[in-house]
Amino acid sequence: MAIAPLHSHGNETVSFLDWQPLAKLPPVGEQTESLGVAGPYVGTHNDALIVAGGANFPKPYWGEDKVWHDDIWVLEKSGDWTPGGSLTRPLGYGASISLPQGVLCIGGNDAERTYDDVFLLKWDPNTGTVQQENLPNLPTTIAYTMAATVANKVYIMGGTVTNDLSSAINKIWMLDMESPTDGWEERTGWPGPERGFQVVTTQNNGYEDRIFLFSGRREKEDGDIEFLKDAYSYSPSSDSWSRIADSPECMMAGEAIPVGENHIFVVGGADGSLFHKADDLKDEHPGFPKRAWAYNALTDTWQDGGAIPQNHVTTQIAKWGDAYIIASGEVRPRVRTPQVWEIVPETAATSFGALNWTTLILYLGGLVVVGYVCARGTKSSEDFYLGGQSIPWWAAGMSIFGTTLSAITYLALPARVYGTSWSVIILNAGIVIVAPLIALIYVPKLRRINATTAYQYLEERFDVGLRLFGSASFIILQLFRMGIVVFLPALALSAVTGFNLTLCILLMGLIATVYTAFGGIKAVIWTDVIQVIVLVGGALLALAIIVFSLDGGLSTMISIGSENGKFAMPALEWSWTGDALLVLLLGGIFSNALVPYTSDQAVVQRYLTTSSEKEAQKAVWTNACLAVPASLIFSIMGIALFVFYKSNPESLGPLEKNDQILPWFVAHEMPAGLAGIVIAGVFAAAMSSLDSSMHSICTAVSNDFVKRKKPDWKDSDQLRFARALVFFLGVLGTSMALIMSQIDTGHIFDFLVGLMGLIGGPLAGLFLLAIFAHQAQRRHAWIGLICSLIAIFYCKYLTGLNGLLYGLVGIGVCFSVGYALSFFPQKTNLE
Repeated sequence: MAIAPLHSHGNETVSFLDWQPLAKLPPVGEQTESLGVAGPYVGTHNDALIVAGGANFPKPYWGEDKVWHDDIWVLEKSGDWTPGGSLTRPLGYGASISLPQGVLCIGGNDAERTYDDVFLLKWDPNTGTVQQENLPNLPTTIAYTMAATVANKVYIMGGTVTNDLSSAINKIWMLDMESPTDGWEERTGWPGPERGFQVVTTQNNGYEDRIFLFSGRREKEDGDIEFLKDAYSYSPSSDSWSRIADSPECMMAGEAIPVGENHIFVVGGADGSLFHKADDLKDEHPGFPKRAWAYNALTDTWQDGGAIPQNHVTTQIAKWGDAYIIASGEVRPRVRTPQVWEIVPETAATSFGALNWTTLILYLGGLVVVGYVCARGTKSSEDFYLGGQSIPWWAAGMSIFGTTLSAITYLALPARVYGTSWSVIILNAGIVIVAPLIALIYVPKLRRINATTAYQYLEERFDVGLRLFGSASFIILQLFRMGIVVFLPALALSAVTGFNLTLCILLMGLIATVYTAFGGIKAVIWTDVIQVIVLVGGALLALAIIVFSLDGGLSTMISIGSENGKFAMPALEWSWTGDALLVLLLGGIFSNALVPYTSDQAVVQRYLTTSSEKEAQKAVWTNACLAVPASLIFSIMGIALFVFYKSNPESLGPLEKNDQILPWFVAHEMPAGLAGIVIAGVFAAAMSSLDSSMHSICTAVSNDFVKRKKPDWKDSDQLRFARALVFFLGVLGTSMALIMSQIDTGHIFDFLVGLMGLIGGPLAGLFLLAIFAHQAQRRHAWIGLICSLIAIFYCKYLTGLNGLLYGLVGIGVCFSVGYALSFFPQKTNLE
């Protein structure tokens, strides 16, 4: 096994690439010895590795002519090579890319000429044969080129039109694999010199998947060879190029693999230092540099990728399951190797440390103690659900803040700002805009009917069916939410300690379940107060350490952040699919504020735990006052993290998801003990939301469903049922977290807000209709609700509408349809 280390932290080496040798490529052509080939077509199809064509020099290498080959070899997971037939002609030095349809082979050459052929190699495991399917030819002949794919479209970039390097071009073409018969379409070429032997791969730069082009070589007008280090990124969506940081050295004819969410590792390539000495050195040539380079597509920085066991040039990379394959290639001038390597990206975790564990365990143990103390004062179901309406306004306000903040904000908001800009801060402006409506209109309405759940008001205004629908919708939303708010901090803990992710999820779910089940709403609120203090304190501590770690401190953060667009505000454009200003503002008002603050039992329940209407209104204002500065703190933290890792690229390894950026900093840069406080803040963020979800679901189930069937339900039985139900919900929420850990949600923050709009939007629309449309009746509400659900699912599955706007659609359609219908008189029976 060979490992490529990225950087060292103290005496600890952090490594990310595990190299394992596979079966060597068999002899090709009429050769009896396995020598390997350069320029082969390499890819995977139907879980098999295909290596076809290429060229080599027979031994003794020097003085021999290069020989092109047409052999096709197939390696299955069993580890044995199988002959796969022959190409239509000896061919090599084209491009290849693995697709669901097969291995796409593009262009190539032989000793005499270059070709414009394009064909698929398809492995049939049932017959043990490789089938070839021709596709539309290229607009020109091409060799020494590279290909990449984004969104089922294949892009071919640069290369030479003839076998002479002087014919190199800087053109690119695209083939849409959804309609390949349409042929190749020329796109905008990069704004730099033409070249061959370039390195090409795809990766995400924080905003979108892009194609990256590095290095290469070209022949200048005077005939000299220029070894290139310039680099570019291409946006397929806008057909535009950006100049990016030059590579540290020439890496022509190399291979690159995307690792994690933003890193690219260049694991082969020639630096050109001995290019003109090859004929003199011959067998004394030391080979190409055995060093990898790592590029971060988000911070636009390079770093040493560490030593590698072998440098293969003029071959192709193929993804095979979770691994990347380097098959054969050239290891020094004229000399090929039959060696095939399997490279598996690995995530390196550091030890959390005894002091950090002590801090975290003391904090978690303290929460259990609070739950125990509150349990002693919870004697009735009213105590369990409403805390005897004795909660101080400031505690209720902090609890609302902690409930809505969650680990989504603590981890995903800094990660989003780190990856894009702080424009997302506009979302939380919606909370301030909506606060007067909640405090002055919603709270009095709910308090005056002496409600236990928010959905009692829907029955009061319309009918029991809408109450049950509202409660059921809330329960569904919270089940999804519970999974996410447990999954994120468990992911953080797993990233910094190396603990099994499943074990982390189980641990968090158990602790939150125990103190919630015994202490009821009092335990939930008072632990929320503690958790908000720890959460905000941990965030401020982390931010201070990040800023003080920068040379130049705050001024450096501002200047570098500004240069890289981190303080940019959203675009002023009429776009409903991107993060335009209007989209973020409307998403903040409707999805991020109106939905949770009007229809979410976990939030509304806090309005009902204070001693009076006026105290409840103070709680609403308290939350609004906390929300904006907290958003600012987390956004600035994201900018500070970007600046820190742009200034110190060697300190950041590849992250599976950018949501791990804060935990990575905590684990690798923060002093022992202080790191435990910040991670405790992550737990605080998650558990303050998890306990609220469990308790509010329990309240909704007990009061909106079970109690309706048991009007004479004994209070002691209600209390036992509530505690048992919380235990069940703890198990269910933990299970949801385990499911969430297995699905790809993109930016988790966007996913959650979109989900809230999808389920919560129609429900919030019902409350808006109930309060402001006095003439609206039951049937108007039902029709508005149904139309809202149809509109939501239409937007979700048949349009490209930004998920932040689902709340606007749900609320707007439900209210407008119900309100409009209320002006039509109902039919009455004439006597």
